[in-house]
Amino acid sequence: MRTYAMQVATGRESKTVELIDRVLGHAVAARCFVPRFQFQRKVRGAWTLQEELLTPGYVYLTAKKTEVAELAELLRRVPAMTKLLATAGKITPLTQEETAWLLALTGPDHVVEPSIAVAESDRIRVTDGPLKGFEAQIKKIDRHKRLAYVEGRLFGRPKVVKVGLEVVGRIERGADG
Repeated sequence: MRTYAMQVATGRESKTVELIDRVLGHAVAARCFVPRFQFQRKVRGAWTLQEELLTPGYVYLTAKKTEVAELAELLRRVPAMTKLLATAGKITPLTQEETAWLLALTGPDHVVEPSIAVAESDRIRVTDGPLKGFEAQIKKIDRHKRLAYVEGRLFGRPKVVKVGLEVVGRIERGADG
């Protein structure tokens, strides 16, 4: 199975997935998804778990490489504006590295849950959550909004995505280590 990206109208990702599922039915063994991330936001004085799109304007499709031409033909019937990403007119799947990065972050449910971290001197150490092991890819942290900006490769170029990160404490290191 390969993962393909499809460009859609921003804000219509979920509706597009519904339309695609309706058009595809059980004709092909393809699965359509929209990756999301969860984070804490203060609403009326209380912290609540919110969910937003990880890559707005994109829907992903997993399918067998042999079914891509058939899929492209079926997707033309979807009324929403959809475009499978292609290179030189050939529908191109995400690379294995891009797919692995996306799946490592989102997991099988395609949702990035909030991670927990502690600040150690001038760096962050993630103690729990999907960002554990991705510390080197964190480009920026917004502690006030409880967000981390993580850089990975998608669509053949560097892509920065927002994910939930809560920094729960600080560990100060002494001069001896």
